[in-house]
Amino acid sequence: MLKTFLLKVFYMINMKNVLTLVLICLYSVSLMAQTGQYDVRLIQQYPLQCEDEVIYFDIQVKASSTETAFRLAEQNYRFDYDTIALANPRIHQELEISGLIDDGTGTSLYKAHTLQGTLGATISYNIILDGGDGYPLTDNWVSVGRIAFDVVFKTGCFNFTWRTHSEHPVTYIGEMYNDEPALVSEGTYTGFNGCFYAMCTDCPPVLSLSDVIPDNTYKADNSINSDGTIPAGNSVIYKAGDVILLDSGFSTDAQADFSAEISDCN
Repeated sequence: MLKTFLLKVFYMINMKNVLTLVLICLYSVSLMAQTGQYDVRLIQQYPLQCEDEVIYFDIQVKASSTETAFRLAEQNYRFDYDTIALANPRIHQELEISGLIDDGTGTSLYKAHTLQGTLGATISYNIILDGGDGYPLTDNWVSVGRIAFDVVFKTGCFNFTWRTHSEHPVTYIGEMYNDEPALVSEGTYTGFNGCFYAMCTDCPPVLSLSDVIPDNTYKADNSINSDGTIPAGNSVIYKAGDVILLDSGFSTDAQADFSAEISDCN
């Protein structure tokens, strides 16, 4: 009788250890599976309204590599700007991560973008996933949203500096993993620096063009990089002194007019 009881106790203890070991293994697999890593950058590519003294910057995000791709959940992008040169930050347009998105493998619903938490010289750009699977982020840049600033110091220059995980408050990017949001590892942060008067000349040194490209002739003294889309009916001309690079993702509709020319900007 005692021998049977001891065997049962031994069996229960071992089953408990096995269960604990299984849970530990599953937890380890869960940690290993969350391999998401992001890069972020600020880019000035929307045509300047120099006469109105307004400048626009796009927030862009991507997975650091194909191995670190993930499904995008909540996002909080934080960066500092020069309050001496720029003022009145506001959301000009929500871009690719907006509203209801059906990507073919799942759907995502994002709430309206906000600048809640913006204080002083620190911008806080916020996007909340209201439901769904999260947007599938690859190693191609995705434009999240566009911020407009009034230029108050026309002859001055300005810098944008990201708030990273090593600072407070930080940029936060979340991924959907097992139907729950999880923090994604940080990759590279690319800020921006420039001078409004130089950017409003006919020939900036470098020009980057993404998203839907409006009708215009775009000129740069040295190079133009573009991964944008030229829709039907638009007429777009690129002119650069040295290099015109049409990156992965660039496309032009058959009913659009597009030309690229290596020529002096003037």
